[in-house]
Amino acid sequence: MATLKEISERAGVSQGTVSRILNKDRTLSVSAATRQNVLKIAQELGYKSTLQRQKEAETVNHSDVVIGIAQMFEIEQLQDDIYYMVLKQLVDTECFSLGWNTIPLYRDRDDGGRFVKNSNVKLDGIIAIGRFTIEEIQSFEKLTPNIVFIDSSPDESKYNSIVPNYHMAIRYVLNYFGDMGYDRVAYAGAVNTFNGVKKLTMDPRFYYYKNSMISRDIFDEDLIIECEMNSHSSYEVMNEYIKKHKKPPRALFMASDAIAAGIIQSIRENGFLVPEDCNVVTYNNTAFSEGSNPPLDSVEVYLQESAKDATYALTRLWDKLMLPRKIVIPCKLVVRGSVKRQSQS
Repeated sequence: MATLKEISERAGVSQGTVSRILNKDRTLSVSAATRQNVLKIAQELGYKSTLQRQKEAETVNHSDVVIGIAQMFEIEQLQDDIYYMVLKQLVDTECFSLGWNTIPLYRDRDDGGRFVKNSNVKLDGIIAIGRFTIEEIQSFEKLTPNIVFIDSSPDESKYNSIVPNYHMAIRYVLNYFGDMGYDRVAYAGAVNTFNGVKKLTMDPRFYYYKNSMISRDIFDEDLIIECEMNSHSSYEVMNEYIKKHKKPPRALFMASDAIAAGIIQSIRENGFLVPEDCNVVTYNNTAFSEGSNPPLDSVEVYLQESAKDATYALTRLWDKLMLPRKIVIPCKLVVRGSVKRQSQS
């Protein structure tokens, strides 16, 4: 794309004059011939002013826009973790509110699991929810260069991404437990999970939990209840923990609502209660946390804001001069009473 300097050199006027002419500054005192010459040179060189780029970006926002939605999980897996199901629904809703159409993208099992669309419609962008392999990401690029990731950041120099602030979440949880009288906090969930390009690495929630406990000199491997991020696995593993220790931990952080149902069921079936015997805080704050008996304290990760920021990132991508950004969404702790203050006696 042409620069102001190139136009300035050809027109024989300053860059400031060129900028004011191209941005239609009518207060600039130049001859009509000079103004016309600058506009002619800019058109020949293919220059677009800031106002022109903004206008083009705005014209993209119409009912013909089509956004592909890709999900890390298949349908059967979504039923184990409603976090991603809710997030997808919010993305759809946000797109519809802007007058955009959305279509689901599917893995082609005959082509190595790469993502495809089931129609010939041209995509204006893709919102990818979760974590994806390098091959899957490359399949996105074949469909459109405008890609935004939610809940992963595969390449911060190349893609826009929206991720939760895990460090903030763990800090809130551990400080809250500490304020309620509990220093030894157990962790339940995955120790290792997939990173931004779906390679196995340490789960960020466990990473910040472990390092926080180490910094306080109270990290204890015996307080790690490692399970897959689904209710079946968490139920089995919690049963094993209670069998070994004769009771659940006094304070427990669950890395996802997806495992909360299994853990709560195990605690009850073994004759214990929340929060009388086991004080719990979970993560994601889906409808399960609020509807549980008792309702569970949980980390709210603002899924609505993640969906909004994803659509905003797409509009920025349509302005080709914008660099990619990683947006980190803050969180808050929603207290409902599943942590009971420890008696000082």
